[in-house]
Amino acid sequence: MTPWLRRLLYLFVFAVWLLVMAFPLFAVLLAARGEVQFGRQPQQQHARVFLIQERNLEGIGVEWVRPLRQQANCNQTHLRYIMWEGEGENASYCQCVDNRGAALPIDATTCPTP
Repeated sequence: MTPWLRRLLYLFVFAVWLLVMAFPLFAVLLAARGEVQFGRQPQQQHARVFLIQERNLEGIGVEWVRPLRQQANCNQTHLRYIMWEGEGENASYCQCVDNRGAALPIDATTCPTP
C-alpha cells in the first residue's frame, strides 16, 4: 500500500470516528434544547432538527427550508419525521410572501408564478 493511499485511508477513518463521537454530543444538545438549527435566520435557508414529545407521538422531525431560485420571495420547505411511537406525515410545501412581507397561501406543489 502506498503512503498516500494509507494516509487517505487514515483520514477517512478519522472522519468517520469524529462523526460517531459527535452523535452523543448532538443527542444531548437536542435533548437539552428541544431543537437544533443549522443555517441562517428562519426566513432563509436552514435545516432544523426538533424533538416531538406528545402523548401518542414521539420522535424526531427534520425540516429543510431553501429559497427558490425562480422566485426571490418564495421558500420550499421539506418536513420528514423519524418516529418511534406513532406516525408522522412527511410534507413538502412552498411558502411565498408578498412585497409587504405578509405570507401568501401555501401551495403544496410549486410556488405560483408572479
